[in-house]
Amino acid sequence: MARVAYLTGRSYRGTPLGPGVVPPLEEKSRDLILAAGKQRGIDFEVVYWDEMDLPQHGFDLAVIRTTWDYTERADQFVATLEAHERAGLRVLNLPAVVRWNLRKTYLKELGPSAIETVWTDGKPGAHNVAQAFDALDAAEIVVKPQVGAGSVRTVRLKRNAWSEAALIDGPIGPAMIQPYLRSIETEGERSLFWFGGAYSHAVRKVPAAGDWLANVSGARFVAETPPHAAIQAAEAARARAPQDLLYVRIDLVLGDDGAWRVIEIEAIEPYLFFDFAPEGADAFVGAIARVLG
Repeated sequence: MARVAYLTGRSYRGTPLGPGVVPPLEEKSRDLILAAGKQRGIDFEVVYWDEMDLPQHGFDLAVIRTTWDYTERADQFVATLEAHERAGLRVLNLPAVVRWNLRKTYLKELGPSAIETVWTDGKPGAHNVAQAFDALDAAEIVVKPQVGAGSVRTVRLKRNAWSEAALIDGPIGPAMIQPYLRSIETEGERSLFWFGGAYSHAVRKVPAAGDWLANVSGARFVAETPPHAAIQAAEAARARAPQDLLYVRIDLVLGDDGAWRVIEIEAIEPYLFFDFAPEGADAFVGAIARVLG
């Protein structure tokens, strides 16, 4: 039986995770993955990503899963994965892909399918915000970190109704500033998944009434087939991203002009929504089985 390391973090949003434990949000997905693995002769073992002796444990492969504490020590995360790789443990997605995906400046490479973005070299200030409103010709904007997850330190500002004090809860380092697209309130976000290059499933994420974030508590998630135009936009972005990915999630929002815009490519540790699309777990494990040969 093949042995695969299921990489997780030591904490989730400040709460320590014991050995072999995943965040509660991931428990059902983990169970589905482990069950699909047994059917294919693959034994998954949940281990911390920062255990430096992992290459000596006899794993055939390491798959990045719930390493959701990596943003707190991003440089160490990439360096550790690279060290595992040098020591002979194959890690997927590849550490080189992780390094590419770590900073959201990769959006610059995705062409017209990506949402328009203004970038800052350091912590955003009032002058950055003022310039972004004009550059984006936007009534509202969203300011978020270039390295981050879970909408942490993300703020929404309205033209002529904001102050520099609003940035206190915003990014503390290099930022990205994007137009706020009102369709998020009704249409929500679409998350599309590919495993081993094959399309698997999609989930629609709609914020709770009165909210605007689609990835926080209270949001509504449902597995449904996305519009054809959304798939086309995601495929256009995927063609410009690194190839030979074991897994990738592409998030899109409908623009004010009626075109779908990619707001994120997640090729590090995406939440896979198997609790809403359980058939995706078999597709995911099937892609792993093909890698193992």
